[in-house]
Amino acid sequence: MTEHLAIYARYSDEQQRATSIDDQIRRCYELAAQYGLCLDSVRVYKDSAVTGKASGEAKRSGFQQLITDWDHNAFTVLLVDEFSRLSRDVLTQAQLIRRLESSQRVRLLTANGIDTMRPNWQLQVGLEGIVSQQAGRDTKHRVVRGMVGQLERGYMIAAPAFGYSLKREFDGQANRVGSHWVINEAEASIVRDIFERRASGESMHAIAKVLNDRSIPVRRKARTADGGYWRPSGVRRLLTNTIYKGVFVWNGSTAVRMRAEKEGRVLEPKTYQRPELRLVSDELWLRCNEKTISRSGYGGGRHALAGLATCGYCGAILAVTGERRCRSLYCARCTVAKHVDAQADRLTGTVAAVGFQHLLIEAARFFLSESFVAAFRDALREKLVGGVEGELNQARIEQARLEGVQERLSRLIVNTEGDDAMLIARYTEARDRARAGRAKVDALESGFAAVDHKSIAAQLEVADPMSALNFLFDADVPPPELRAMLARLFPAIVFEKKLSCHQSIFRIRFAPGVALAIASDTPTVGGEEAELRFLLRYWSGGNRGVARWTVEQFSEGHALDARASVPPLRAVGTGVSPRDAPSQRM
Repeated sequence: MTEHLAIYARYSDEQQRATSIDDQIRRCYELAAQYGLCLDSVRVYKDSAVTGKASGEAKRSGFQQLITDWDHNAFTVLLVDEFSRLSRDVLTQAQLIRRLESSQRVRLLTANGIDTMRPNWQLQVGLEGIVSQQAGRDTKHRVVRGMVGQLERGYMIAAPAFGYSLKREFDGQANRVGSHWVINEAEASIVRDIFERRASGESMHAIAKVLNDRSIPVRRKARTADGGYWRPSGVRRLLTNTIYKGVFVWNGSTAVRMRAEKEGRVLEPKTYQRPELRLVSDELWLRCNEKTISRSGYGGGRHALAGLATCGYCGAILAVTGERRCRSLYCARCTVAKHVDAQADRLTGTVAAVGFQHLLIEAARFFLSESFVAAFRDALREKLVGGVEGELNQARIEQARLEGVQERLSRLIVNTEGDDAMLIARYTEARDRARAGRAKVDALESGFAAVDHKSIAAQLEVADPMSALNFLFDADVPPPELRAMLARLFPAIVFEKKLSCHQSIFRIRFAPGVALAIASDTPTVGGEEAELRFLLRYWSGGNRGVARWTVEQFSEGHALDARASVPPLRAVGTGVSPRDAPSQRM
């Protein structure tokens, strides 16, 4: 009877070299000759650089073809170097054993002694499967341990992100010690441009289009023929990568987190500072990753006010109507729910865009009152001249004292004959306290270095931060840039409810540090925010005067009268313009 042979070989890029394929095939031919098998009819199946775990089976085209030909009786003898080459997954191994038992027309031979024609071959295969599975676990443990060790020693792991190149380091014997990422200036300028565009309000779709129009290649090789171009999701992944602000996060990638969540594992991310790899400032990185640039995450509409405010009932983003009569803001989700599902309690009122614009200006003026700004400047001065610096000096003095105590105890131990348990205990305590002191000094030094003294000094010189905002809506600023600026100034704007036809309640959170940064053209230093509720009113004026808007700080029990024709004395600000009067209800 003529035997039809099949050889399967596989190597994993994690454990073996590419030449392993040739070595495995050669050993299988030697095995066939050892058993006296005819080599006239031999099929060879192979998979290169693919893991034998379950996660890699879909990519193993050679293995899939082997199973298909097996089902079509294409061979009678299967030769492999070792059983783990077929699979390292316990479920796949069990399926292969069942297949060999139920279809004994195929004989399995391995170079390490497995022969399914012998009795009790299942025991040997099962034991080898268990060993290969444990070997995989051990390899994974060693790889993870080695990767963390490299990070602890200051090296980098994995392929470099866009904007960096890989530089290997060798010792005197030409042995590879580790790898560093170095900034690729050509790509780094593109990364900075992406961050600047996003910070100015451009959507990720628009950024991706610019990159593709400029024929900028993506870093990773395309998986399909129509791949190899920038997508909004790719831009988003780039923007969220912490390495661009000089921080590498172990267990921080989305793919790793999703895999751990699927397996039910709890990950502990760990950060590693890499200041030499910083491409953008912390402020710019945070600005691009906050939801305040555009609430949708990918864009923001053509109007500067689109995407700024949210509905107080359902949390949806307020949309801006067309300019048919009076451009207004409204909650589309609540409007649909009320008309389709008769949900009467939904927030379906509208607010004229010109009134909303006036609300933002007057709210900023209220937050930037003289007393409020004075308190904020005091906090900036504290950062500039006190606080961390004074505490850092004290910590350094204490650290020197603790290290002196440790040094004296160390000399005593050296000069003492025998083991003095009490002295050793005192030395251990002094050493631990010195380490804690050093950690405190390092933390304070990091905080002190993070203080931008030049920006603080420039912001303290701003006489009137409101002056840069008074003409914000009058300036010829593109809507995306204006929207991004407003989103920084107002991290949260919530349309809470309509009290009447012409009265609306808003909850507004304001960032005074951003206002000072805009006025001084410096990075934001203070991250403090303040939040208040405001009442926006429209006064029709009637026969007594012209239409106007007023903005007041709102509190429960506030006197409300939509029919009044004269604005109250408590108004924070008013706006007068006949063309500002809405031709439809707010």
